[in-house]
Amino acid sequence: MKLPGPVRKPRTLVVGAMGLGLGMLAVLALREATLSTHQPTAPGSRVELVVEASAHGEEPGQTLAEMVDARVGICRLEVTSDVVGPIVDEGGGRFRAVLTPALDETNRRQFRGCLEDWGLDHLRVDVVALDVVRG
Repeated sequence: MKLPGPVRKPRTLVVGAMGLGLGMLAVLALREATLSTHQPTAPGSRVELVVEASAHGEEPGQTLAEMVDARVGICRLEVTSDVVGPIVDEGGGRFRAVLTPALDETNRRQFRGCLEDWGLDHLRVDVVALDVVRG
């Protein structure tokens, strides 16, 4: 003799299906929000980077300019742009550089995050501007 299995109420099935559907939508939305997709950038386009940096407790003999140059060089390896010319020390902890080609939105977020990360001890970098240069 075969015993009947558990009886499912239609309401339980509908609620379960709705929960599964909402869960799938949430996963797809999260995927879209975190997916790194790159957009083409025009050859020869440029982006200007302006940062403010400070160092506290650095090793003797290290200058702030050297530390900023190292940070920008390391972070440049994570994106598809190159620094053009020198990184200019404008004084007061402000530095300016130009990169080419311009960064797409994904590279812009990644580059900013890398620069503002505490990757080098005792160095703090805040991105003031990361703007496309016109003309």
